[in-house]
Amino acid sequence: MPLPAIPVPTEHEAERITVGLGLLSLAIAALELAKPGALARSIGLRQDHAFLKGLGMREMATGTGLLNWKRGRARPFLVWARVAGDAMDLAALAPALSRRNPRRRAAAAAVAVVAAVTVIDILCARALSKR
Repeated sequence: MPLPAIPVPTEHEAERITVGLGLLSLAIAALELAKPGALARSIGLRQDHAFLKGLGMREMATGTGLLNWKRGRARPFLVWARVAGDAMDLAALAPALSRRNPRRRAAAAAVAVVAAVTVIDILCARALSKR
């Protein structure tokens, strides 16, 4: 059975979606900056807190940028920056998928969420890059 086609947003739809992506970035940033240890423990990561705070700073920068652009003057590089950040997040989550991790299911759920958001980011970035 073939997979259903993923609808590609128009440029206008992508601009609207990126507002939500900006808010999502700020929410993730708040968690990574405020509670990096709790976040790491919840999925079984033994991650350096400074590293997670660095990811939070990146999320804060892209989220702030996405929320501050002027309508009609979208900055696709900010959405592509989110895509690059998603790749970093997936790489950071990969060790938590180890069979030895007792929180492997939570880690797999986190990977699935990041992967889904990555698809949305890519679709929006492509739509905004068409000009």
